[in-house]
Amino acid sequence: MVLDPDHTEPERQIGPRRYSERLGVIDGAQLQAVADEFGLGRVLAAEPAPQGLFGQIIFLTTTDGEYAMRGNPHGHGHLTKERRVAQLIHERSSLAAPWPYLISEDTELFGWTYAVMPRLPGANGSEFWDAADDTQQVAIAATCGEALARLHETTSPFFGPYDFERDAFTALDDYPGWVVQRLEQCRTTCREVDALRAEDESLIDSVIEEGVEALAEPFEPVLVHHDFRPGNLNLRQTNHRFVATGVFDLFEAYLGDGEEDLVRMLRTVRTDEQRRAFLDAYTAHRPLRPGASRRLALYALADWLIIWGCGQRHHVWFEDDDTLRGTAGPIIDAARRAGSA
Repeated sequence: MVLDPDHTEPERQIGPRRYSERLGVIDGAQLQAVADEFGLGRVLAAEPAPQGLFGQIIFLTTTDGEYAMRGNPHGHGHLTKERRVAQLIHERSSLAAPWPYLISEDTELFGWTYAVMPRLPGANGSEFWDAADDTQQVAIAATCGEALARLHETTSPFFGPYDFERDAFTALDDYPGWVVQRLEQCRTTCREVDALRAEDESLIDSVIEEGVEALAEPFEPVLVHHDFRPGNLNLRQTNHRFVATGVFDLFEAYLGDGEEDLVRMLRTVRTDEQRRAFLDAYTAHRPLRPGASRRLALYALADWLIIWGCGQRHHVWFEDDDTLRGTAGPIIDAARRAGSA
């Protein structure tokens, strides 16, 4: 215990701690240096975020408030892209995002750059989802649909990816070609690890052939999160109602067709009632366009190819006798039905 000269009560010293495999051991003096750099006051507590695939987030409690620090990013562009996306959401959407998103260029403190942002209110949506009964999951699904519609208030005059060198999104002129190109890149990744059989290749070809014309249906580009699901939302529960308090994990985002953001949530829901609640809440604000069933089937396939390729490369998630056709078929069919409804 040490005595803070500005306070009469003793202050608990934060000792060294391994916050995650990726972040390693960090001590209290390093965290205080982060707070000093951005004028956040005195660090009172620090805890690893309970969710997150890569263990990059530490929640900081300081005398000035609650913050999140993202460390050891996937290259410095990881942080600059998230900052740009958070700014777009902050400026154009009624759904909150972590803002201001402050980046430190200093690599002396940890060996990598890092970012600090206000901690969003509420708790991680996956915690609510996993603890909910069937009725509550229907309500959460509806909340997610409304939240996605609010996120898609972030519109753009063009579609395209983020350019790391320019720290800006770049306009493209062939949307169907871009979608098919991204899907073919995922197919190539799967081929590299010998993860596709002849029947899998046939499935991919048929879904592309069926859906490519529907990709040409005109749309207003929006910010596509590309990993939209309860685990990347914060929620707050009031009585029997759930409210989305913010969205995060923004690194996969690009400007494109908002319908593409439906497919991961459609894979998350477990019942037709949950699926309808999600879609009804979303389409009340943003109706689906003609050809949605064919587009959603193609988007679902493209998204599953990412999961399939990663799982096959690292030998996780799937059994040895699983096939792309066998695992993707029900997902594609569910997306097709959702588009038809």
